[in-house]
Amino acid sequence: MKKQSFFCHHPLRKLLLSSLLSAALVWTGCYSLVGGSVPPHLKTIAIATVADRTSFGQPVWREVATQLLIERFRNDNTLQLVDRSGDAELRAALTTIAEEPVTLRAGEVERERKIRVAMEVEYYDAVKSRTIWRRTFTSEQFFLIAQAAIARDQAIRTALEQIASDVLLAVISDW
Repeated sequence: MKKQSFFCHHPLRKLLLSSLLSAALVWTGCYSLVGGSVPPHLKTIAIATVADRTSFGQPVWREVATQLLIERFRNDNTLQLVDRSGDAELRAALTTIAEEPVTLRAGEVERERKIRVAMEVEYYDAVKSRTIWRRTFTSEQFFLIAQAAIARDQAIRTALEQIASDVLLAVISDW
């Protein structure tokens, strides 16, 4: 007669196996929910006023971009926002705000245009005195010509909102 383990014939083996599997899945899920790759020594972040290196001619967008970045980081609360001398620093510059025509076929009337916005961002570790990453974030939005400046401004704002969200995601997840 072969000896078989207690576990193989125990009436509760399915329950034990499913419990172990469930525990492993929950633990793995919790680990991934912690998410983010903010280095543990970084607790605070300072966000400098966004510079405007575009030739668009409306300096209001640098202030809007700065406020959107601050709002995203304040709402996320992964890093505590400070006015200056943070463990980490975020430096950004708008490099492009450009209005472009949308491709048309012969005989079509132009109804919408595209706004392309680009922001160059540097994420700096002030504790270790090194740049963590430097990237350019872009967003394109379409707007109806019939709604003129109002629609164009909303498209720029939407693009800046998308970029601010992408920057936050890049900082907290290090992608």
